[in-house]
Amino acid sequence: MNAKRTPTGARARVGLEGLRIAVIGAGPAGLTAAHTLKKLGYRHVTVFERGEAAGGKACTLEHGGHTYEMGAIWLSSDYEVVNELAAELGIATKAYRIKKNQVEADGSRMTFSAVAKKKYGAPAVARALLNYAKVRFRYARVFAPGFAGAPPEVRASFSEFAETHGFAPLADMLRAFTVACGYGYYEEVPAQYLLKLFHWIVPIALRDAANEALGLRLPGLVVPEGGSQRIWTELARKLDVRLRSAVTRLARTEQGIDLTVNGEVQTFDRVIVSAALDQASTFMEFPADVAGMIKGLRTYRCHISLVEVEGVERQNTSFFYENMFRKNMGRMLVFGTRYADTNLFTTNQLSDGTMPEDELERLLEADVARFGGKVVRVVAKRSWAYFPHFPRELLDAGVYERLEALQGKEGIFLVGGTMSFESLEDSARYARDLVIEHFSDRAAASVASPARRRSETLAR
Repeated sequence: MNAKRTPTGARARVGLEGLRIAVIGAGPAGLTAAHTLKKLGYRHVTVFERGEAAGGKACTLEHGGHTYEMGAIWLSSDYEVVNELAAELGIATKAYRIKKNQVEADGSRMTFSAVAKKKYGAPAVARALLNYAKVRFRYARVFAPGFAGAPPEVRASFSEFAETHGFAPLADMLRAFTVACGYGYYEEVPAQYLLKLFHWIVPIALRDAANEALGLRLPGLVVPEGGSQRIWTELARKLDVRLRSAVTRLARTEQGIDLTVNGEVQTFDRVIVSAALDQASTFMEFPADVAGMIKGLRTYRCHISLVEVEGVERQNTSFFYENMFRKNMGRMLVFGTRYADTNLFTTNQLSDGTMPEDELERLLEADVARFGGKVVRVVAKRSWAYFPHFPRELLDAGVYERLEALQGKEGIFLVGGTMSFESLEDSARYARDLVIEHFSDRAAASVASPARRRSETLAR
């Protein structure tokens, strides 16, 4: 589904331009919300960020004249909200054109197209693509922003859903990319999450295959000039963003909504919370049933390292298929660099948050050695609680319907990866749509909020 742009001529709701609005969190969702509010004409929008820099999980490291992504790894040329922001800020993007291959258990490397032909054959892949297209049509609402109102079938694990609907070969072909980007294991993640990811990566995979087979240069992955974080740091400069500002309490009062920020109380009329919901629950109260559900929120621990390596090919990205299953948790998932003049590579590992750092380093060194290389040193590391999602039992209990019902209650709104799906585009698009729905004079003519879509779905 194409994201809808902010309606031309849309403005703040009449008489509300002077509202004092706080946004908690300066990641893509929070900054997009604040930017949209400013474009609508709201004059008093303040963003509080507890960290040292804006961008959230879009984290770019500059080292030796190059940039390395230590968080959100890539953008798609199909992204609309994020690419529009980049263009508005004068940030060019360029195609991410390097060799990508899958490493098999015996150490052999093949392109993804070659893997598909060898493992499944062209007819099986074609049938899987056709069946996936049917899923896109049948479950179109799943690909819209938000999760409320999703049909029960998509609460099954992604592996079960793909098998049932006949596109398991396609899912398996893209497993390495999906897991390596931090989105967990097919056997335990509900399908409604990974279907949103497939909305972006299936077109990229098809174009990559066409480029490889026909020598074309169709667009796919792109990299912003200066790295993915630059979009958000540049956007933050245009807004009132307060870094190193930790919100420790949110309280509703007769005067408005009090936020305790670095020990000082400030009062606002509306608050948009983009912090992860488990983090938000430490400074604000949710209804008892929702608070209990939030305790069941799951994440994976994503460990990204920049390592100096000897003895391996440069300008190459390799995905390790056998490590894409829980039994091999902690082992290296992806290993690569897009530069020809350096032997620094970024790697990604996934854990449940309990593995010690020395064990993760040992596994990393062992996998690099199996690949024919040697780790000289670890230059930098970042670790993220990534991809917040709920298990099936909480989806069945209506967790997203309950969360959407809270939107706007007592002037408080929720955005971010839990509400939208943890990708730059989904987070930004959901935040923008929510602001238009609740703060714009064109709400009825623009986009339907996730809550409204849920009501429409249930009414049918």
